Amino acid sequence: MPTVQEPRDSSKARVTRWMAGAALAAIGVSVALVVGVSAAGSSAGVPAFPSAFPWPPYFGHLSPSEVLVSFTLWIAVIIGGAGLAAGLAAVKRGWRPRARHLIVGSMVAVAALTVVPPVGSTDMLDYAVYGRIAALGHSPYVMRPVALKLSGDPVGTVAPVPWQRNPSVYGPLATVTEEAASELAGPSAAKTLFWLKVWNGLAYLAIVGALDLLLRSDPARRARAHLLWSVNPLMLLAVMAGGHLDGLGAAAGVIGLLAFRRADVRGGLVAGVLVGTAVAIKAPFALFGLGPAWVARRSPRALAAIGLGGAAVLAPSYLLAGKQALIDAANRGGAGADLYQPWQLLYRALGWYNPSQRVDDLAVIAAVVLAVLLLRGLPDGPPGLPVIRVTLALTLAWLVTSPQQRPWFDAMIFPLVAFMPVTRLDWIVVWRAVLASAAELPSVIYYTRLRPQWLAEVTDMIARGLVPIGLVAVTVVLIWLCVTRRWTPGGRTGPEEGQPLPGGASGDCAERSGINAGNKERQHHGAHCSGLT
Repeated sequence: MPTVQEPRDSSKARVTRWMAGAALAAIGVSVALVVGVSAAGSSAGVPAFPSAFPWPPYFGHLSPSEVLVSFTLWIAVIIGGAGLAAGLAAVKRGWRPRARHLIVGSMVAVAALTVVPPVGSTDMLDYAVYGRIAALGHSPYVMRPVALKLSGDPVGTVAPVPWQRNPSVYGPLATVTEEAASELAGPSAAKTLFWLKVWNGLAYLAIVGALDLLLRSDPARRARAHLLWSVNPLMLLAVMAGGHLDGLGAAAGVIGLLAFRRADVRGGLVAGVLVGTAVAIKAPFALFGLGPAWVARRSPRALAAIGLGGAAVLAPSYLLAGKQALIDAANRGGAGADLYQPWQLLYRALGWYNPSQRVDDLAVIAAVVLAVLLLRGLPDGPPGLPVIRVTLALTLAWLVTSPQQRPWFDAMIFPLVAFMPVTRLDWIVVWRAVLASAAELPSVIYYTRLRPQWLAEVTDMIARGLVPIGLVAVTVVLIWLCVTRRWTPGGRTGPEEGQPLPGGASGDCAERSGINAGNKERQHHGAHCSGLT
């Protein structure tokens, strides 16, 4: 027997090492391709703006073709997604990389993407313009970018055409970060973009630090968490390369949830303040407030503390920004459905004309139904942090059903999934991110204006055909998993025994909220967990 078993183990170890090496190589290549496209200068994937050399961002003037840029970015997404999947599989098979190597890799990737132009989106140019408007003493919720452009301001000249007549739809604290970047940069769009990326980089690494701190006693969960966030090429592309402020909101919101370790007044206040900060950056993070509220529903004092903490941030923020900021935030969802959202399969089949309102109504109903399914059917959450599971269920329900599908929105869920046990949910979120990223790119040039014509047709097929079908398939699988509870091949959905989070409660109080129907014993025990009685 020993002579047979040893080769088998050795073969398994070799396969695992090969998978781990391939994962790291693929992730590195993916990030390098994105950096390369960005450093080449303005193209179908990189917006144009004047350089501020020797200040970052650094870029050349290579004028790569639309075909080269498009396929390079698509390859980066495919390779990155495959590398992430291989890494997760290798960790499941026993690979235990040194966490500090992954952290250093994350820091290098963040630094590299900070000093090059944004990729795959023009949103950062909007941020720069809104920041300049605020720095000049005007309100970006009233003054439109086109007015700044017509004034001859050098930052106003980079305002993207599709949004020139749109005031800011972001929260007042987002405007604070944009104004701070503009104040540091002066009348330079390039410098403003650099400082905006600095804020994003600090936020991204703050989540890296939080994950590492709480999971450092468990090498397997620690490695998986760093793969799902720290060196995740899909999130690096969405948050750092694209420069989207969802990273700022995610940092405040996730750390706020992690502070809610116990449903008491102090935890409620801290969570309320931090989640309120996330909401004041971007309104959809209000979903992060529902998780703590649900967990604290049996503790009026903790519930009041959450509300007080949130109000302490939101009330003065919106009072100072003016009522138009609140109106614009409330109207954010009316921007129209994204090109690759799955609802189009329905309204195209039914021939609906101007379907936005119908789709919005259907999306709300679907989100509520899916939220109920997820609350009942998701795997058990991490011990001592029931707020993670509840928040993930509510946020994922909204993201899956929303007419607004963007890859950077998933910055809300990847850090939460990193705290969950290893299940098929990992593949759900990875597949979603791959699909949305592929559909979003190259993005700077609208797909109908890509040249040659066949490239526009390929992009149209991806965005309006393959990706919506893929997102529907992901949703169907997610519902099936919720109903059958077959989150793992062996059927186990809870956290492993003896693996509490560092400094947290034991697994006995893993689910204080008592949502997981079907396990009455755990629900009964959870009623006695501290802070909820």
